[in-house]
Amino acid sequence: MPAAATKALAIVSRRHLPLAALLAIYLAARLLILTRLTVFTSADSGSYAGRPPTSIDALSFTGHAPRPWGVPALYALAGSDHTRVVLQWGIGTLAWALLVCACWLRLRSLPARLLAATALTALALTRSVYSWDEAILSESLTISLGVAALALLAIWTRTRSRTALAALTVTAFWWTFTRPDVLPYVLLLTAVLAAYALRRHHRVAAGSAVAALLAALAWQSVTVPTIDHSYRSWGTGLSLSEATFVYRLRFQILGDPAMRDAYQREFGMPSCERAEQIAQGRPWAMAAFTDAYRACPSLVRWAQREKGSVGYRYALAHPGHYADTVLADLPTTLGGTAGHYAAAVPGVPDLPERVLFPRASDVLPRAGIVLLVSLTVGLAAGAFRRARWPALTGLLTVAASAAGAVAGMLYSAGEYGRFGIQEAVFLRIGLILLAAAAAEAVAAVVTDRLAARRRPAPPGDGPAGPETGPAGEPSTDVVTTTG
Repeated sequence: MPAAATKALAIVSRRHLPLAALLAIYLAARLLILTRLTVFTSADSGSYAGRPPTSIDALSFTGHAPRPWGVPALYALAGSDHTRVVLQWGIGTLAWALLVCACWLRLRSLPARLLAATALTALALTRSVYSWDEAILSESLTISLGVAALALLAIWTRTRSRTALAALTVTAFWWTFTRPDVLPYVLLLTAVLAAYALRRHHRVAAGSAVAALLAALAWQSVTVPTIDHSYRSWGTGLSLSEATFVYRLRFQILGDPAMRDAYQREFGMPSCERAEQIAQGRPWAMAAFTDAYRACPSLVRWAQREKGSVGYRYALAHPGHYADTVLADLPTTLGGTAGHYAAAVPGVPDLPERVLFPRASDVLPRAGIVLLVSLTVGLAAGAFRRARWPALTGLLTVAASAAGAVAGMLYSAGEYGRFGIQEAVFLRIGLILLAAAAAEAVAAVVTDRLAARRRPAPPGDGPAGPETGPAGEPSTDVVTTTG
């Protein structure tokens, strides 16, 4: 190999040495997690992987199962719960490593690269993230496929690799069928791909990806009503939408006197004394509450008729009170799930969890400070011009996560941390990207100014500009030439 090529390779290797070190630390921690995995199951686990004593068909591509097919299809490939969590561990490990590498590829300055790569690695090693790999539930695959889709989008927009685009399409297609609440994210991703298809090269390839994702969205949308009805075959015998609304009755509507009175007075909700008594208590008591709900036929009929729209109708009629309830529950929704699902892995530091998932009362203030500082510094330094991809992607991700968390409260309640973990993780990814974009823009400004100072002055120009006399006045000397 020529000496020049060897030197160039050495320089490139040194530039990427911090990335290699971070990935080595990350992989070592993930291997530690793998060796100490413990399976976590909950009451919902049987709806993703049928198990005794409940005998149901958990996998259906046409909606004749309690859940979309994305997670049950993965579980069907494994013969045991331990194998299932190992598969989730592998997908999660690859997804987060891919996102770290993608951000390193998209960013140019070392400070921005180190900020993004270190923060993303730390986020991947928080208990609120890695513990879901141990759970026989949909959260692990939902988070991992979303992270992988974002990483592959970053790689494709940078390289225009057909391989990256194909992998992105397959990943996003699968992601569509993990949980119904990912549909807005997939729709946003499809819109981004469509925008690139209209204004960039490789329009045929991007157009094919858009068509595939639109087909996935249509498929999932068509099967949602069937899944909703098929949910009756498992659990309490209620449809998925009705069971979700019963949670809202228990933890939001009947537990809040002002909201309960408004629902009864303005929306015709029948009273149910036993259900209201349980809702006023602190214990979970969902089984007893469901029995009380079923013992009130008029309430059941009303809920089945109104469950799909009464939530946003209340928000429109009482925006102030609805905003208060959102602000009260949003910190829990976005605050992570450490200590509630699966066990901590001994040996994995808890510092990332403490920093990135603080106590609930600090979640919104810290997120607001990071957002405000990143946007202020980024706008001042021209981040949306100098670091367009991380700035725009970060802003869109933050906005989509916040909107998803708020919208989810219209239809779900109870396990706020679990239901909002996807939004909690992507909110932090978006904030990291915004901070990295600000760092990239600041680094570019500093580099430009240093380069300007080092640039030699044009010939004939002194520190005071054009040639001057002793007192700084323009010189009156006349230079003549004779031939």
